[in-house]
Amino acid sequence: MHSKVGVAGAAGAALCALALAVASCAGSPDGTGAHAHGTAGGATGGAATLGTEGTGDPGAPAGAAGAPVFRLAAQSDGSHAFDHNRHTASGDRVLLVFRNDSGIPHDMVVERDGRVVGRTRVITRGETQALVTGLTPGRYAFYCSVGRHRGDGMEGVLEMTS
Repeated sequence: MHSKVGVAGAAGAALCALALAVASCAGSPDGTGAHAHGTAGGATGGAATLGTEGTGDPGAPAGAAGAPVFRLAAQSDGSHAFDHNRHTASGDRVLLVFRNDSGIPHDMVVERDGRVVGRTRVITRGETQALVTGLTPGRYAFYCSVGRHRGDGMEGVLEMTS
């Protein structure tokens, strides 16, 4: 029988190990525009709240090993915008890492054909949230569902290729 402490400790160790893999993806060179990564196979995972320590190594939820990483941040100037609005990845899952650099609460939702396939919780300045989601090839919308942020332009396209 596993104790709650033993399971929590194992999960924490796994998150620490995955932090190194996530940290190796710094985003597109200029922080805007398209951003692509290689393939990965595997199963769907869940969301994880990440610390606010500002280490630059946010960690990752279980199931993220080998998944392409999609890093996204809310603009620090308070505008209803992400730091880039297009991302391309290949494989059947993706690690989404969303950081809120804004003083305004935001979240990130991923949907295809009107069906939500992944979502972070609403986070505030300095917080980061990550999730692993299984995706089939195709186009997905990502957006902030807080207030009218999506209508103001806080959205983009995630293209998954095989």
